[in-house]
Amino acid sequence: MTRSETEHISQFDDFTEKEYRSLLQRAQARYSFVRFPDAGQPQSILWRHDVDISMHRASRLAQIEFDEGVPATYFVFLRSPFLNLLSPQVSEQVRKILSLGHDLALHFDPTFYSDPTSDDCVSRIEYERDVLADEFGQVATAISFHNFGALDPGLFANDIIAGMVNAYGKTLRDTHGYVSDSNGVWLHRRLKSVLEEAKEDRLQVLTHPEWWTPEVMPPRLRVQRAIDGQAAAIGQWYDEAVAKHGRPNFR
Repeated sequence: MTRSETEHISQFDDFTEKEYRSLLQRAQARYSFVRFPDAGQPQSILWRHDVDISMHRASRLAQIEFDEGVPATYFVFLRSPFLNLLSPQVSEQVRKILSLGHDLALHFDPTFYSDPTSDDCVSRIEYERDVLADEFGQVATAISFHNFGALDPGLFANDIIAGMVNAYGKTLRDTHGYVSDSNGVWLHRRLKSVLEEAKEDRLQVLTHPEWWTPEVMPPRLRVQRAIDGQAAAIGQWYDEAVAKHGRPNFR
């Protein structure tokens, strides 16, 4: 096992609901939480989620944030293979998140389309933006790009795209420190340490809700937990629908 692997494993207990609440409290003590349209204020922090896998986990984190009195921005993914954003079970959780005062934003995968570098990409972004507005009655305030590290950052450097603040726009990247929990580990910097040191005047923090669970577990198990939870919920929905209409449900 490499040193990097050992360090990552030692941080698995960072990713619990209890520790999440603690991180919010640490951040509040050192920064003011702002929303993406207000980015750039001194000693401020942008707290953001890319919801790739579990909207139910996102809803739980949204409640913790509400309890702590901080706003966050939820970048929801119309093209996720893990969830159907427009299904009743998932869209209900999105509406709950918004009812808690958090902001709606678009998580967009350019590679879903045949040529992510073409001018047509902007019209695709506008289409997905409008789907969210129509479904949830709130205009997305910002956009983030799925698997941004695999893309050419020069292609998506504009600060504003389709009327939305670009989380990876040049100005934000130049003026804000950045911390991410991608793949369920701190790939570059541990958030707890960054908040304790508070050396940077402005921060953008990206988390993915599926990594934050009640108990300690490795990342792949957290993914499986979300998959199994979704499958169980769909099965329950089917059983309840069959029973409601008095139809047979042979097992």
